[in-house]
Amino acid sequence: MIVISQVELDDLEELSNLYEELSGSKTDSGKMLENFKWMKSNPDYIVLGAKYGRKLVGTLMGIICHDIVGACRPFMVIENVVVDSRMRGKGVGKELLYKIEEMGRERNCYYTMFVSNAQRKEAHKFYESVGYSLDLVQGFKKYL
Repeated sequence: MIVISQVELDDLEELSNLYEELSGSKTDSGKMLENFKWMKSNPDYIVLGAKYGRKLVGTLMGIICHDIVGACRPFMVIENVVVDSRMRGKGVGKELLYKIEEMGRERNCYYTMFVSNAQRKEAHKFYESVGYSLDLVQGFKKYL
């Protein structure tokens, strides 16, 4: 059974392994710990994990962005979505997204949004299967 909950300090080593699968590079464990502690103190950052037994098999992060236009409702940016390659197709990603969306609704978010690398075609099929659609906007990114 998959259990979705907030990631805790004890999960960081497994979290780092998932991020390595996502990005192909190692995470700086010292900086990860520093940033994670800061994020845990900020209610606008949510890092969820999916556990199968005691093993962390998936994760994503939601960031609540406060807005100052229109009704001034917040929105949520989703980032760092990854499921262990051995657990894909078993509902892990779906459960993570449903939980973060529920948390967004509880915080009165107007919408969720994320970007995905253009080459990740299988991931795009998954996102569409859980209700996300390619919008009429373009995503732009500039590395600094």
